[in-house]
Amino acid sequence: MQITTIKIYGFGKFHDTTIDLSNRFSLLYGENEAGKSTLVAFITSMLFGFATAKHRYAMYQPKQGSQYGGELTFSHAQNDYWLKRVDGTHGGAVTLRNLTTDTALSKDDLTQLLQPLNQELFHQIFCFGERELQAVFDLNRFDLVKRIQRIGAIGSENWIGLTQELTASAGELYKPRGRVQPLVRLLKQYDELSEKLDTAKMQFQQYQTLQTDAAETTQELTAVQQQLANLTDQLNQYQRLIKLYPQYQQLKTEASTSETTPITTKDWQEATRLSTAVKQLKRDLTTQEQAIKQQQQHVASEAQQFYNAHQQQIDQLAGQISAVKQLQQRQQQNETQLANVKQELEKLNQHYGTSLTNLKVLTPSEQQQIKALFEQQQHLSIERDSRADQRQEHQKTFEKLRQQADADTSSGMAPKWLIAGVGIVLVALFALSGLLRTVGGMIGMLVAGYGIFKPIISGNQQSAIDSQMALLSSQLDQDRQQLADLDQQLIDADAEVTKFGAQHRLQGFAPERWLDLQGDLSLYQAASTQQIQLQEQQNQLSQKIQTYLAQWQFAGDVISLGGSTEHQLQQISQFLSERQDESQRLHWANEALTTSTQRQTALQQQYQLQQGALTQLLSQYHLASFAEFEQRYQQDQTTAQRNQRLGVLNAQLTQTDRQILADSGSQEALEKTSQQLQTQQLAKKQRQSELLKQSSQQQYQLQHLASSDKYQNLLQQQADLQAEITSLTDDWLTKKLLINWIDQTLINASQGRQPQIIKVAEQFFNELTGNRYRQIIFTDQTVQVVRKDGLTFDVGELSSGTAEQLYVALRFAFTKVMADVIAMPIIVDDAFVNFDRQRTQAAVKMLKGLAQTSQVIYLTANHDNLTLADEDEVYDLDAGKSV
Repeated sequence: MQITTIKIYGFGKFHDTTIDLSNRFSLLYGENEAGKSTLVAFITSMLFGFATAKHRYAMYQPKQGSQYGGELTFSHAQNDYWLKRVDGTHGGAVTLRNLTTDTALSKDDLTQLLQPLNQELFHQIFCFGERELQAVFDLNRFDLVKRIQRIGAIGSENWIGLTQELTASAGELYKPRGRVQPLVRLLKQYDELSEKLDTAKMQFQQYQTLQTDAAETTQELTAVQQQLANLTDQLNQYQRLIKLYPQYQQLKTEASTSETTPITTKDWQEATRLSTAVKQLKRDLTTQEQAIKQQQQHVASEAQQFYNAHQQQIDQLAGQISAVKQLQQRQQQNETQLANVKQELEKLNQHYGTSLTNLKVLTPSEQQQIKALFEQQQHLSIERDSRADQRQEHQKTFEKLRQQADADTSSGMAPKWLIAGVGIVLVALFALSGLLRTVGGMIGMLVAGYGIFKPIISGNQQSAIDSQMALLSSQLDQDRQQLADLDQQLIDADAEVTKFGAQHRLQGFAPERWLDLQGDLSLYQAASTQQIQLQEQQNQLSQKIQTYLAQWQFAGDVISLGGSTEHQLQQISQFLSERQDESQRLHWANEALTTSTQRQTALQQQYQLQQGALTQLLSQYHLASFAEFEQRYQQDQTTAQRNQRLGVLNAQLTQTDRQILADSGSQEALEKTSQQLQTQQLAKKQRQSELLKQSSQQQYQLQHLASSDKYQNLLQQQADLQAEITSLTDDWLTKKLLINWIDQTLINASQGRQPQIIKVAEQFFNELTGNRYRQIIFTDQTVQVVRKDGLTFDVGELSSGTAEQLYVALRFAFTKVMADVIAMPIIVDDAFVNFDRQRTQAAVKMLKGLAQTSQVIYLTANHDNLTLADEDEVYDLDAGKSV
């Protein structure tokens, strides 16, 4: 598998990020916190599923609110795939598509594609990081040898961790040279207590004799128990061989070879892929044929058939409908304008209380003429009023003079003036004195003199009044004549105005409104003219629309023409729209039919190609069908499993077992020997029982003799210590046996892959050490390397740096061997941070060599490492782009 593109919607610190991994070797650079470990988690999560809420820190929820998930584009087994995984249940919602065959796949197909890997195995085999190498750096030499010996076992990291925990736990119970461990302290107390007990026992003579007898009994009992144990082992061995004898016979008689060539797993996978592709192509062809049948059912309607028959004529008319609709819109607009004009004309008629239809607008000269007449009337009227006022003033003056003349003529001396003068003189004489009396007397005399001489003075004034009255009389006659002339002029002017109004039909209006009427009359005539023009346009538009509709009468039955003009145009538009839609649908249907036919041809070609490849592969094994191929493969697998079981049986039989089986010759002989051993075992058990009974009696007698309180207390303390020591010893032995079992199991698991791993590791180790070492040797106890000059070194004799290089070489050799079986990308997450420059260069060179067969993704925070890769192989995580 090779990942070609990574697209992250949102995962941890990443959002809307695309990374191109089209090269077999890719170096992804980023400072600390740039997201290298997050990127590794994204790749594994996309392949095997997102972490659940139970492990929320491993979920890497987006930090900027983007959609959780992303896409992977990868190639696998000569097919290109597109994988999308977003937030959802059970590890996320998966969308998988085979881009090569353009086939949609399910989440189960992805699981099948990745088998037998799961997320844990993928990390253990194909992911190598700083933490793992740092853990190796921290190991002592003994633990490093154990780690290297077990490198071929999948999951060995967990088991080695368990053995370390068990070793530490066992060391807390007992160490051979320890002092503070519980079992060490109890054993020391037991030795001290045994010495005290021996001292107490020696105090009795009879006890000593019994002790001697008891020792002999114990010695004989020990010998019998040893013999019984040997007999038991022999009996167990024979019983085990009796059970294995049928398989042993099968091992001897059955041959693991076959006359036919066994089917390889690679060919079986290829045949399975081809068979699956052929079946899928058959289903696709069936689906395509059904789709073609459905698409062929698309038939034009009767209206569409009529349209197709008259398409040229209809398309020509359809090209005019836009213009006709514009005519209709203009017609509607004209109707609106006509209504407005009529309303305006009616408003003017109502305003003047009569129709203005027969009136004409006065010309400028006529308006000037009537204005002059109006001004003349106004001038004459003003002048007449002025003359009338003047005559009235003259008349008033005349009347006043006449009254004055009448008064002066009828009176003589003025007694009033005379009496007043006399009175003033009397007042001055009697009431005043001095100058005032003189002045008052003079005034009185003057007033009295005026009264006496007033008639003489009045006679003179009368002459003047008569003269004035004669003059005013003449003036009044002139005023009368002027008024008569002005009245005549006013009559003549009114006649001219009346004549002008009659000539212009303005009799129905007050003359003072004639000039004001001209503006509204101009509007009225303009509106009337506009009304006539609009009506003519309406007639023309209606004629054009009717002419256009008449051209559609040949399709009247199909379109259902009838009703108003607007309705008919709507029917025509709807007909054209329906025909256009149906034509488009038929066009799409024809295109879909063409595409489906082409797709069917392509599928048939793919089917023939895949079927031919499958037939050719089956012919290599002289088989006619995939069912026979599958059956043959299962038979080959059964044979391989049987051979494997026989190999396991062969590994279970020791050289002694083989010798016994060869000497016995038959299962009956084994059973006869087993019966003899059972007889001997029974006899030994009876003797053991007798000796145990005898020993018990002797021990009882010894205990009876040692009946002192001190001795009994010592015995009780010894029993308590024995119980406690036994419990701790069982716990310690359990841990040690489990450690030995795990170590042996890991060694056995590694040995199956060691030849391949060692061969690849020798090449890697040679490159990492600058060609200083040429061979790696595994033994039961240690790992050895052979230097270029032929000297052999145990791992414990190597420097720490060289031992670490050996581990790296073996670790990547194991990954390469597994990658040859399960093709997956190899991810190295800053694993060489503690390497010097020379070792890092050698390690990157090794990774590039490894990239020839497997994709390698190397993540690093060391900027100097950028010089170790080509520019097109480097991607800068901080900058978000290729360097």
